[in-house]
Amino acid sequence: MKKILIVIFMTAMIAGCVPATKEEFNRYSNQTVEAGFDTLISMIAYTKTPQQFTEYFELMKSEFYKYHQLFDKYNAYNGINNIYTINQYAGITPVTVDPVIIDMLLLSKEWYEKSNRQFNVTLGAVLKVWSAYRDEAEILNSQGKPGEIPPMALLQEKMTCTGWDYVEIDQEKNTVYLTDACASLDVGGVAKGYATELVAKKLEQSGLTMGIINAGGNVRSIGTKPENDPWAVGIESPDMGGVASLDTIRLPKSTSFVTSGDYQRYFIGPNGITYHHLIDPTTLMPGRHFRAVTVICEDSGLADILSTTVFLLSYQEGVKVIEAMQKQYPDQVIGALWVFEESQIPQGVQAVQSGGYYLAISPSLVTYSRIFAK
Repeated sequence: MKKILIVIFMTAMIAGCVPATKEEFNRYSNQTVEAGFDTLISMIAYTKTPQQFTEYFELMKSEFYKYHQLFDKYNAYNGINNIYTINQYAGITPVTVDPVIIDMLLLSKEWYEKSNRQFNVTLGAVLKVWSAYRDEAEILNSQGKPGEIPPMALLQEKMTCTGWDYVEIDQEKNTVYLTDACASLDVGGVAKGYATELVAKKLEQSGLTMGIINAGGNVRSIGTKPENDPWAVGIESPDMGGVASLDTIRLPKSTSFVTSGDYQRYFIGPNGITYHHLIDPTTLMPGRHFRAVTVICEDSGLADILSTTVFLLSYQEGVKVIEAMQKQYPDQVIGALWVFEESQIPQGVQAVQSGGYYLAISPSLVTYSRIFAK
């Protein structure tokens, strides 16, 4: 699973509380590595008692782990048909799955078309090759040696096993069938965000009104802090610790923040070139337009898809995608923040320097930004 850690400000991750308002709400926080998705998942909330917070936190953990099992492409679980099961039975038989998998795949198919095939969960056969080379390269890098990159001929061969023509979805029977043994699904560009949104909605339905969850960089707020104070979400630097944050965004409503970047899952290849995990389906190589992009909108699953898509597009193409989404949902705040090296700034783009990088932001987000609102 992908994603970059986003900093939530004023949120020490040690469970505890501080007074909040006269209405007797207190701030509590906790974190876990036992809820799946191979990541640290944290939660901060304002509740009236620590027992209430613990109930919400345990609900969050159980819901995340449920979706981890369903969306896992690496492991089987007793009594559960998941993405791994679908891939294992490719070319053999349809697999009956939970309807939530069907829904996630249908959304992914919709965005395959909307993104001009840049967002592609059927790219599994290609990504398996890159994953195998990355695993080997990480061992070599630890020995001070460069890794190898996959031959283009091999990647092109595997590319013939991708595309929605290989995927048959029967909504009435809740089945998914990959029609060729070489086909494979990889939902890393949507699964964690999709799960985060479902978990947040479950918490809201259970009565939580003021909280924020961070699933390894997929951030979803629930309402605001007491007295309508917005949650402050910091955009992490690609230096990962070089500065506190490149910018801070404050939105006064339930919102999702998802970042795609080149600086967490990568290896050093020939000639000292860095190869990260976000692969462009057009070139079959890592995207190189900028260092990172953060997409902000209400739905975390959609934000996950958009961050993957926009990262693989040029800045100009990404702006068009974000603007189209804003027009489609005029009642929402939808936008993106791009992080460039100086050499990556497109001609004519007025970027603002911050923490050794250069930032560009959607107009819809300017008034909520610590840097751009100045």
